[in-house]
Amino acid sequence: MIDFEWYRSFISIYKHRSVSAAAKERILTQPAMSQHLAALEAEVGEPLFIRAPRKMIPTNKGKELYSKIVPLMENLERMTLEISHASSSGSIDPIVRLGSPVEYFTKGALQKIKQLDIQFLVQFGVANTLLAELQKEKVDLIIATQKPQLPGIEYTKIEDEKFVIVVPFNYSSEAEGMKEIEEWLSRQKWLSYGLELPIIRRYWRERFGKRPEIQPRHIIPNLIAILEAIENDMGISILPTYLIEESIRLQKTKVIFPDLFVENTIYVAYKVDNKGNPILQRIIKELKQKGSDENIRC
Repeated sequence: MIDFEWYRSFISIYKHRSVSAAAKERILTQPAMSQHLAALEAEVGEPLFIRAPRKMIPTNKGKELYSKIVPLMENLERMTLEISHASSSGSIDPIVRLGSPVEYFTKGALQKIKQLDIQFLVQFGVANTLLAELQKEKVDLIIATQKPQLPGIEYTKIEDEKFVIVVPFNYSSEAEGMKEIEEWLSRQKWLSYGLELPIIRRYWRERFGKRPEIQPRHIIPNLIAILEAIENDMGISILPTYLIEESIRLQKTKVIFPDLFVENTIYVAYKVDNKGNPILQRIIKELKQKGSDENIRC
């Protein structure tokens, strides 16, 4: 009798082309993964991989089995999750552990997911920290501003966020041309997320083709707090448009040089094994809805 786990191990080896990488993803030992594969090959009656020095190469039989098994496995896992969700929805909402940068969750994601009948256990952090938590299966889904290629992790694009220069409402500039604009910006008091000017540095590189030669006046590792500081005339900074909509409407701040924006892609990341989870797919669908910041001129 074929064990269900043999198929899961086979799929993981096929994706990674490596027994060791597959074992790491499935949190199993390499001998256990090899035993699963050997047992499945014995049941099929043919080798499923050619063992090369540095990778596993699927045979034609391995390719055929993979193409047939993967849709069946995904359907089975999806049906199981749907049945589990349906049986619990009458009294208890499903629980999802969500990781996100605090700023995007507060001003971007929260409005999109507030109507879902799901209990969220939210964890805040930066991309690298959240990705590490996802690999350890301490969270189910994360919102990430980076997309490093990691074993067993898959990404879906949510949206492209736009970063613009935000200044106190009473600020103005008559600078024209990129050289004048850069000179004007270099003379201002800057508020930065970190000592290395992570957002400002990228903006300068894309718009002026070089590193910024500025010293930040204040280091504030929270974009919401930076916005508050701008409103209190403490300096200027570069912020995502989803964060500043209300501040712009209340005329506490404004965008200067609005055509000079930069974009960054936001993703949701999850374990490949959870790709077919209908609950996670519902969350992803809502997160992909457009926000109201489209009205800000950029």
